Amino acid sequence: MEIAGYGLEENLPYLGFSIWNIILFVITLVVGIILVKVASRSIKKTMLRMKMTKILSEFLTRFLRIILYVFVIGISLAFLGVQVGAALVSISIVLGFVLGFALGDTLSNIAAGVMIAVTRPFKVGHYVNVNGEEGVIKTVGISVTEIDTRDNKHIIIPNKQVWGNNIINYAHNPIRRIDLETGVGYGDDIDLAIKTSLKTLRKHPKVLKDPEPQAKVKSMDDSAVTLVVRPWVKTDDYWDVFFDLQKELKEAYDEAGLNIPYPQMDVHLDK
Repeated sequence: MEIAGYGLEENLPYLGFSIWNIILFVITLVVGIILVKVASRSIKKTMLRMKMTKILSEFLTRFLRIILYVFVIGISLAFLGVQVGAALVSISIVLGFVLGFALGDTLSNIAAGVMIAVTRPFKVGHYVNVNGEEGVIKTVGISVTEIDTRDNKHIIIPNKQVWGNNIINYAHNPIRRIDLETGVGYGDDIDLAIKTSLKTLRKHPKVLKDPEPQAKVKSMDDSAVTLVVRPWVKTDDYWDVFFDLQKELKEAYDEAGLNIPYPQMDVHLDK
């Protein structure tokens, strides 16, 4: 059988390998890539069954996949007459040169990714503040962390900027405290304001009884006496209760005859 006038096992001019070698190279490369993908999925599932965290299993799987791809390329090149050992050494030298001189930041990101995977400051699905960005953790890769904001923006942050900055994990603990501030007039009954606030908090079905909610005088400001209102809720209920109480406290104050004063200033004129 001939292709373009050359036999399958006849060496092509200037190349030193045959069409058959090219066919074997392509088949090995394609099959190798498929096997690597199948193997990496199987390894990831095994790690998850071993109770390994999703972030760490994802990180290790990606790292292993890269190594396996290098071996697949080396074995495929052997069919073109390239020595596998020499090919792998050459690839390692090139990768080392590129990583060492051109991808210094990438190495830092990979090292930070390892620290994130090992220390586990957050999990996939946690709502966090990292590098000044708030959102839900979607994935933690070898070099970047991806989050989705509440308004559905997708943000990609280099791992070194995640690990090198403060991390606020809003979902780590099972309960959270809501801090609200309200104001009543200086002529209002402060005890009534505190009693009304606590009654409103305790009436909400998602406000926890333990720890007990609080309502205290925070400060006496220019236009009002400021109260701080602090209920405890389950972390998943935080925002629902936060918005509910804004409305319910206003309605309760109106019903109790308490005033929420506007900012005002007394001006005295001398004749």
